[in-house]
Amino acid sequence: MSRRLALIDSGLAAARSLVRQGNSRAAAAQAKRLLNRPDLPIVAAADAHRVIAEIMLESERFAQARRHARASLALAPEHARTHYLLGQSFENDPYGDDHRAARCFRRASRLVPASADYRAALGRACVRRGKVKRGVRELLAAADIAPKDAAVLSVVLDGLLTAGKVAAARRIIVKARFLCPGNGAMHRLWERLVYEEARRGQRRASSTQDAGPARDGGAQLLPFLRVVGSSSSSRRPLANVRRDGMSLPQSHLPRLRATNSDG
Repeated sequence: MSRRLALIDSGLAAARSLVRQGNSRAAAAQAKRLLNRPDLPIVAAADAHRVIAEIMLESERFAQARRHARASLALAPEHARTHYLLGQSFENDPYGDDHRAARCFRRASRLVPASADYRAALGRACVRRGKVKRGVRELLAAADIAPKDAAVLSVVLDGLLTAGKVAAARRIIVKARFLCPGNGAMHRLWERLVYEEARRGQRRASSTQDAGPARDGGAQLLPFLRVVGSSSSSRRPLANVRRDGMSLPQSHLPRLRATNSDG
């Protein structure tokens, strides 16, 4: 029995090692071989399904990722990371569902409240669903849990910008740069924030400039229009109105004859 379990554990470890090495196809094949074993324990089967779900998620094969994540949850329903992976399969899928993603992230964060990843994902999903107050609260909590984690702060920044909380996002990124001086990932987050601030400021300035004539209510005189005087009592055509006749293309034969006669 112990030798069988050791072989199963080594097979799972080999699959995870292949994932870290970037060999997703071999890792998925290794995990599927384990699932074909009739004597595979429930815990190991849940782990194997979870490994395949991660691989399918990275490969953007979202339907298969959901299938294996659900199979894993059927065997281990209290595993927080599997709920998180299922939520990501909904969130990242162009045909996914933000409501289902938020529900999965909520379950993951309830199982592990101290996880900044789960709470940041939940906060962003709530903001996308229109529950801004709840989402901002979760995003700020995630930033407090992991103030130096660039991956978490990237999700937090995205969620806060979507919610329109630019000032809160600035405070979090300034704190992160102070805690991690010289960190390239933090610098990229700062550049992203500065760009977004400039873009929004330019859009506000443009909307303010365009709003003036719209609020005026009167006719606006464009500089290239010509003002023409008129008199209601006069029946004669106006003398200062320019009337152009349409010119038609003329034949080049007269010019050719003149050229030949000169020669």
